[in-house]
Amino acid sequence: MNWTDLSAYLCLAFYAAATVASLAGVLGRSARVKKLACLICTGGFALHTLWLLLSLAGGAFSDVSRGFYLLPLSWFLALTGLLMSRKQNLDIVLHFVAPWAFFLGACAMGFSHTPGTMTMAGPLFVLHLAAIFVGVGVMAVAAGAGTLFLWQESSIKRKMPLEGFRKDLPALGALDRVNAMATLIGFPCYSLGVLCGFLWARISWGSFLSGDLKEWISLLILAVYALLFHQRQALGWRGRKPAILAIIIFAASLFSMFVVNTVLSTQHGF
Repeated sequence: MNWTDLSAYLCLAFYAAATVASLAGVLGRSARVKKLACLICTGGFALHTLWLLLSLAGGAFSDVSRGFYLLPLSWFLALTGLLMSRKQNLDIVLHFVAPWAFFLGACAMGFSHTPGTMTMAGPLFVLHLAAIFVGVGVMAVAAGAGTLFLWQESSIKRKMPLEGFRKDLPALGALDRVNAMATLIGFPCYSLGVLCGFLWARISWGSFLSGDLKEWISLLILAVYALLFHQRQALGWRGRKPAILAIIIFAASLFSMFVVNTVLSTQHGF
């Protein structure tokens, strides 16, 4: 076992432990355990960073594969969660960042030996990927907050008594602010990523669009992202509708990453 593999196993172990501790802390209403879960998640991110750097140093990213794509994506997701939890003072953000980071990191490790179908080719391609990572990463956090928002709102409408761990959950307004911040950051980044991708395709392949299903899904995600951004900024959308759109955006991203890549035909390796 080399240092890269060791850092990967330790990173996943930390994220798994953070997930378990988070669940125990929320259900048991223990502030100490929830704080411990956040600290473990932060430690997992540090190991995640080491894993990413060692992979870069070892030349693992010379070809673009699913393993290549999922490792930095999971890193950006964890980074986004850490920053947003500090900005909004909401530790609950880290409680759903840890399981997602574990899942995507485990998938990255599982696909690490999958041969790449594309090569890193210039700063435009790197900017394309980095911007997409940020756009998807922040929406993963928003989708988690959105799911919790819808559940909380449904419980309130059904006039369920506020008891047990539900007393400690964030207010609907706090969860909506997570969505607002994610949209404000994510839409420009995702738009930039899609634009750079099409420009790179024109330079490398001779056309902006090749008819690949992933390209059409990216445009669909961009359209929903644009709707969410416009409605929030221009019309003041709050609450339920933005939460649903965030979930749709992240679900479509997961469909593109896993279903299209593993079941359907695509020239993208990630």
